Amino acid sequence: MRASANPTPDFQALFQSAPGLYLVLTPDLNIVAVSDAYLRATMTQREEILGRGIFDVFPDNPDDPSATGVRNLRASLLRVIQDKTPDTMAVQKYDIRKPESEGGGFEERFWSPVNSPVFGPDKGVVYIIHRVEDVTEFIRLKQQTLEQEKLAEKLRTHAGQMEAEIFQRAGEVQEANRRLEAANQALLRELSERKRAQEALTKSQKWLSTTLGSIGDAVIATDMNGAISFMNPVAESLTGWTQAEAAGTPMDLVFDIVNKETRRPVENPVKKVFREGKIVGLADHTILRSKSGKEFDIEDSAAPILTETGEAFGVVLVFRDITDKKLAEEETRRQKDLLQLILASVADGVVVADTAGKFLVFNAAAERFIGIGAIDASPERWSEQYGSFLPDGVTLFPAEELPLVRAMRGESVDAVELFIRNQHVPEGRLLSITGRPLKGEDGSLKGGVVVLHDITLEKRAQEALTRAKEEAERTSRFKDQFLSTMSHELRTPLNAVLGFSDLLADERYGPLNEKQRRYIDHIHTGGKHLLSLISDILDLSKIEAGRMELAIENLSVQGAFSEVLSVMQPLADKKSHALSAKAEAGFSVRADATRFKQILMNLIGNAIKFTPDGGRIELSGLLDGGRVRVEVKDNGPGIPDEEKKQIFEAFYRLRESGKKSEGTGLGLAITQRLVELHGEELSLNSQVGQGSCFYFSLPAAVSVREALGRKVETSSRGLGPQRILVIEDDRATAQLIHSQLSSAGYHVTLCDEPQKAVELAAQLQPNAITLDIVMKPKNGWEILIQLKRDPRTAQIPLIVVSMVDQPSMGTLLGADEYLVKPVDKMTLLGAIERHVRNHSKTKPGRSILIVEDDAPTREFIAEMLTTHGFAVTTAADGAQARAQVAAALPELVILDMMLPEVSGFELLGEWRASLRTAGLPVFVLTSKDLSHEEQSYLRTHAEALLRKQQPWHETLVKHIERVMAPSVAEKA
Repeated sequence: MRASANPTPDFQALFQSAPGLYLVLTPDLNIVAVSDAYLRATMTQREEILGRGIFDVFPDNPDDPSATGVRNLRASLLRVIQDKTPDTMAVQKYDIRKPESEGGGFEERFWSPVNSPVFGPDKGVVYIIHRVEDVTEFIRLKQQTLEQEKLAEKLRTHAGQMEAEIFQRAGEVQEANRRLEAANQALLRELSERKRAQEALTKSQKWLSTTLGSIGDAVIATDMNGAISFMNPVAESLTGWTQAEAAGTPMDLVFDIVNKETRRPVENPVKKVFREGKIVGLADHTILRSKSGKEFDIEDSAAPILTETGEAFGVVLVFRDITDKKLAEEETRRQKDLLQLILASVADGVVVADTAGKFLVFNAAAERFIGIGAIDASPERWSEQYGSFLPDGVTLFPAEELPLVRAMRGESVDAVELFIRNQHVPEGRLLSITGRPLKGEDGSLKGGVVVLHDITLEKRAQEALTRAKEEAERTSRFKDQFLSTMSHELRTPLNAVLGFSDLLADERYGPLNEKQRRYIDHIHTGGKHLLSLISDILDLSKIEAGRMELAIENLSVQGAFSEVLSVMQPLADKKSHALSAKAEAGFSVRADATRFKQILMNLIGNAIKFTPDGGRIELSGLLDGGRVRVEVKDNGPGIPDEEKKQIFEAFYRLRESGKKSEGTGLGLAITQRLVELHGEELSLNSQVGQGSCFYFSLPAAVSVREALGRKVETSSRGLGPQRILVIEDDRATAQLIHSQLSSAGYHVTLCDEPQKAVELAAQLQPNAITLDIVMKPKNGWEILIQLKRDPRTAQIPLIVVSMVDQPSMGTLLGADEYLVKPVDKMTLLGAIERHVRNHSKTKPGRSILIVEDDAPTREFIAEMLTTHGFAVTTAADGAQARAQVAAALPELVILDMMLPEVSGFELLGEWRASLRTAGLPVFVLTSKDLSHEEQSYLRTHAEALLRKQQPWHETLVKHIERVMAPSVAEKA
């Protein structure tokens, strides 16, 4: 510490905390808490100041026009709120109002304040702690010390005068000694008081020095000559000077500052304080250059250190390093500029508004879309001002439902369509708008943001695409309708031509001469060729249109090979070809049965056509891992390399030297596409003169039961389903018999109410009945008698299955067989099979009902079946068929699907829904192009599915012969 010639700075004006005196403020500067020490120091009562504004309680002294306490304190508190960092103020002269009980008015006080923020969970300032140190006594002691020094100087002068006059005033020695003693005592008291004050001052200085050394800001104090008298550690760090090095050094040398942009020296704030006598601060862009050459962005303030009388005796400079702050501000500014650039560059419009509806962002794209930029209007008027309509372009968009308004309310909206039309956008523009709430870091709602996407052209394109799609679908429907109509209208008369030409060729109606036979052969050959051509064209059209659907199932390879060979063998025989098939039993593939056989027939037919007479054609199926490779080989002339790709093109016909090309050129094209529909590839190996091999692979499947003699698509119902009526009141026994019969493929109906058995049997017309004897309320003997006496049920085979061992009684009453329980499964099944088989062969033949609207086809089928010994009746439409079945149940029905008035699907559905006709065998014979769903339905509800576009005459007769025996022809 320097002597009085170099006075110690008044640290009360520099330091920022005083232990014990606390005041807690809200961000709006209202007092919410106060310490007792603060109340005592300010002469206030807690209940009088809580809840009030700090400046209402502590105003400036109105009698002191130079008072700056309120202004300085308010500025410090606002800095705390804005910067969220503590703020230490210089010593302030802030007079305190005295209570009225003490005479009122204001009492002079000096304070050292520190203001610190208190943060909430969201990192925002929720309170400010205002801490002060009352340094009034310190200031006064300092002033007293100066007075005491003046008094001591006077005493020394007086003592000298007394010493010079001692000899002249001998008579006054005693009095002088007395006075000197009194003066000495007074001086001793004064020195003692001064010592105590000095000790208090030293203690206070030490405390304040320690506090100053721990604060975050840099502090430098100077004397009146601008020489440094104090530096805290932060100031040492920033300037590169130590306290010892800087003491007494001019401020300009230690505090070296320049303008960041011009690099020119900046006036030292200490000089400015000396000149202006007030608090000053640095301009922006000021750089502090440390002794080491390092540079810092700083901000500072400098203030004079004043005595009680207002006399300046030094300057205090407080500054801080804001390099990071400047970098953050620069980064924020750069990000803001980048954001503005992005917003100006993006193709979509972006609009942001706060919760009050004030636009914060309105980019160029948004203004271009809407035609109008940001306006000063309430959200209630936005629809009207901007011309916002619903997508219909007529109805004004409800203001409260605008996407931006909803986002401002905290809602999220996606792809809301809004139509804009105003004087700047007269043609209108359709926008798709997505909006989200705008939220702060604490999750509080700050407004809303929307992104506008112009979908006008997209919408027009979509509408045009929709119209084109609808037109294409309409054209496709017309094409489908045409194909369906042509399929029926062309195939139906061709079937009649082929059928009747077959009948004439059999010479059943008289012998034919050679010319007549040749003409009939021409008719038959031409009809078959035309039917094949029509089928190929329709198949190819369906494939190309993507309308051909596959019904994939587990398909026996051996069974399919057998069916295909039975059809193709006559063609092979005409050219003396050796046609063979090779496939191990049990091989199965995953394929569509109809299309798989069509592929094989096309390939074999192709081989038959091009292989010279006496050739060899082999069909084989080889298991290769989890796949079955199907091959069709021949020893024909082979295919040249240049034609190997062309042969799979539609309408391409292989050239044969010296021969006219036959066929349509569609067979291999259709075959290849059918294989591709199965997800596979049709390949070819061929060399000229060595034959050809067409091959493809299909996924292997679990082995399926061979359907011997199967030449048509059959359903899960099987051919001629056999229904058994089980009359048994014991539930366990009934379930056992049901299981045994069902496992053998029979359709079983249980009757556990004996009193209803006769009527149920008459209604169901089962193929056989099993009957228990011991039942209640009606025993089996009574039921047996009634069944055999009722003409509706008398011919139905009846097998007694009972614990009662009286077979002779059963035979006497008409039972066809008598089994005594317990009966094993094989015995029961053997009895059922014998009587069902014998009954179907010997019972009076019910007629076959032919339901066909095409008269020539209907007549041909009737004639063909009559020739084979079957009784037939016919119906020309669905209504007639419905009436005939209702009047008398036929043995079976041959049903076309395309019928006038009532379709074949409707009839089949009605018959399967009725208990009386649920078991009626139905063979579907149609030329209709069936969808996948229709095929699936017929497989489930019909016994057989035959297509008129394929060979069906012999197949139909063979299936009918399996179901029923021929009887006397009866044509109606």
